[in-house]
Amino acid sequence: MGMSFRSIALGALGGLALILSAGCQQSVDCVRLIQHQAMIDPAGLGEPQKIEAVKVTACPPQKWVALAIKKTPIYTDMQWRSPSKVTALGIAYVHLPLPLPASMIVWLAKQEYAKQGENGELIGEWTDNLGRPWFEAQNAKYHVRGYVLTHGFDAWIVYSGYKRIDQPPSAAELGVATRALERVVPIPIAPDVPDKPLASSD
Repeated sequence: MGMSFRSIALGALGGLALILSAGCQQSVDCVRLIQHQAMIDPAGLGEPQKIEAVKVTACPPQKWVALAIKKTPIYTDMQWRSPSKVTALGIAYVHLPLPLPASMIVWLAKQEYAKQGENGELIGEWTDNLGRPWFEAQNAKYHVRGYVLTHGFDAWIVYSGYKRIDQPPSAAELGVATRALERVVPIPIAPDVPDKPLASSD
């Protein structure tokens, strides 16, 4: 999906280095998050694997292609692309200059979308029963949905989305992407799983 897809999900990260103060750290209940994993339908997902590049354990969709990892001074982003090349799953990791609540990162994203005018808009934001703040946004070409997790000085933006083209996105691909979103757990709080090398593609 390239940088355009990444930019709508990661627009807030460029501002993190400029933050000079923040409120109290917020975090999901680690036990409840791990218990939540057992309730997710694994259909179409691979086995749990540790992905050190973005410091999570995850179950990427089967037959989806791991794209080249993008690293900047602010964040590291890993994406998987569906066989149709219309849908993608992404995990971005950032080491924060200060501990920030996940809600602050979503707020920063909201400001970035507002700046983009007609090219970008935040459609909605909400908090689920695990305490994860979610967002949904789009621009002229891409639609994205995801949530934010924080743990100390670390933060993750976990997202999926699709190209806004003439034909509707695949319901099957969106379904497996949604299930994969729910199976991401930061390594600091995740049960131990085997390492598995990632085959990447540009």
